[in-house]
Amino acid sequence: MYRRKSMTEAAQELHLTQSGISQHIKALEDTLEIKLFDRLHLKLIPTEASHQLFEVCTKNFQNLEHTLMEIRGDKIQLAGTVVIGTPIEFGNSFIVPLLSQFSKKYPKVKFKLKLGFASAMNERLLTGDLDFAFVDAYKMDRRITVQKVYDEILELCVHPQILKQKGSPKHTAKYYENLEYVEYQEGEPILRMWCAHHLKTKHLRLNVKATLMDVHGVASFITAGFAAGILPRHFAEKLQKQGHKIYCFKGSGVPLKNAISVAYLSQKSHSKSTQAVLDFLLKYFKKQD
Repeated sequence: MYRRKSMTEAAQELHLTQSGISQHIKALEDTLEIKLFDRLHLKLIPTEASHQLFEVCTKNFQNLEHTLMEIRGDKIQLAGTVVIGTPIEFGNSFIVPLLSQFSKKYPKVKFKLKLGFASAMNERLLTGDLDFAFVDAYKMDRRITVQKVYDEILELCVHPQILKQKGSPKHTAKYYENLEYVEYQEGEPILRMWCAHHLKTKHLRLNVKATLMDVHGVASFITAGFAAGILPRHFAEKLQKQGHKIYCFKGSGVPLKNAISVAYLSQKSHSKSTQAVLDFLLKYFKKQD
């Protein structure tokens, strides 16, 4: 009933009557001598005590379920659909190959991947549309648990022919202001993060000629000699191995790290399949430390 916020929906899910649900909640409140729900305009509003009780019970049930999974081992047949949010390129480069490995052992588990920015993942986690998500640097809602798993290095890249036009790279504000750029979002937050890290300023006059929220699109602009832009190092290196000519600016010499974290609602119950997928992915990234 806590998750549904509705006695009718809770009764349907548990195959009980509304009166039966109501009696169980009343008996629990009487036993604990606390109020778990406020009844306002035919709606059930969880109290703070209800929040605390649900969080503790959820964690204990998850621990119990996880222990039983370990005890039973391969006897468990995982199935169902796991919904995961992830940044586009990080998802394509890391999550998709890992899920393919997982699927070989558990072929009945299906996946839905939602690609996008952390701000969108924040809302989808809160509404329950995602089981968990991988997000980059973003201040998530305090109700969401965030655990860092990977450092993605961001590089400012450009085609060498632009360097011939603009002159040899110089690590000065004037030089960077003389370049044209392609960015992922309006307000060029990623470019300004790079400038803040390497030049200690966010106030450069940046000439952004195109904006699109796709790493492959940004890379296409760069490799075509259209403008400079930010790429994850692993993606830039992959393009170079494919024969594309890309120059990565050295900046201050200290790499800009974009922390990738896994985010989830600790109060949301995870299925066996979801927990198994999450554990599998976390185990991989822990090995990369």
